[in-house]
Amino acid sequence: MSTTGRQSVIHVVSSLKVGGAERFVIDLCQEQVGQGLDVAILSFGLAEDTLVSVCHEHHIPLTITNGKGWRAQKQRLQLLTRFDVIHVHSPAALKSLVFHLFLLKHKKLIYTRHGAAPLNKPHWIRLHRFARRFIHAITFVSAEAKHSFAHHGWHKVPQYIIDNGVRLPPEVLTDDRNAAHNDVLRLGSVGRMVKLKSQLSLLQAVSQMDNDSQSQIEIHFFGDGELRSQLETFHQQHHALRAVFHGMEINRQNIYPHIDALVVTSSTEGLSMVILEAMAYGKPVIATNVGGNPMLVKPGKTGFLYEFNDIDELSSLISALQQRAQDRVKLGRQAREWVEQQYSLTKTAGQYLELYNAR
Repeated sequence: MSTTGRQSVIHVVSSLKVGGAERFVIDLCQEQVGQGLDVAILSFGLAEDTLVSVCHEHHIPLTITNGKGWRAQKQRLQLLTRFDVIHVHSPAALKSLVFHLFLLKHKKLIYTRHGAAPLNKPHWIRLHRFARRFIHAITFVSAEAKHSFAHHGWHKVPQYIIDNGVRLPPEVLTDDRNAAHNDVLRLGSVGRMVKLKSQLSLLQAVSQMDNDSQSQIEIHFFGDGELRSQLETFHQQHHALRAVFHGMEINRQNIYPHIDALVVTSSTEGLSMVILEAMAYGKPVIATNVGGNPMLVKPGKTGFLYEFNDIDELSSLISALQQRAQDRVKLGRQAREWVEQQYSLTKTAGQYLELYNAR
């Protein structure tokens, strides 16, 4: 229980590596402080995780524990019992709490599924069958995520879909003054370089254009991961491709103001924070027609959708966007307006507060 008398919430994450869910949790904490809550984060990651510094920057109380011995387990339990609400944000984080669930059953436990993966391997099924009796409510960020979770049999646990929200940056330029880079279309790809993100398809789509078209397109990769070397090798083998690998970048001001459009090539998504962030900065989005992407990307209004791994369709969409600079400005303006109306972080935080207070 909070010593201030205010409601207290601890958000539990598996790590604070760069990722949409982790960044959302930090933003949500900031918003909840404004609501008058006492908030903190418990991470099972490492002190070196990239977003740890962001927590410190915003003065969010943070505990990092990754030990498995009884001392670490005791420390973890003592921390958690101090809070009214325990909000768990990943299956891996839930797994790390499995030995504490019975002792925390008098607390309000909220479980949020940010992704849409079915979690159908035996160890995930066993975990969720055990944990469901202790969870007060489960939330999903998209209808697809809720549907893919149905086989776990949580029918008696209250279930809600709560969209992720995003903090809006100060008003950005979305008029003709953005035309400074009209001769070159700057495409952004933001995220971990892993198989499900499928960033190679972006390079392949641009590489099949003629050399003149390729010379008018720059691809800016923000992120790192196990497949980075594969992407760099493809780039080196296709000399007409213009690509820049910026590595990990946690400052959104160093990403979105410097691209003209975002491209999301993933095979699956929940409700993509990257898409929300780009749209909040007034950038149109080309994204795969999967998961929560169609909820955000409205063809011809905020961007365009294409079927996963359809390289030809992706290439055509990029070409059309490159040739019509003024359309990019219009789409970007409409994208920001859409996010402001539908996906504000204030709205999301309000929905979670109602859930915390529900009896």
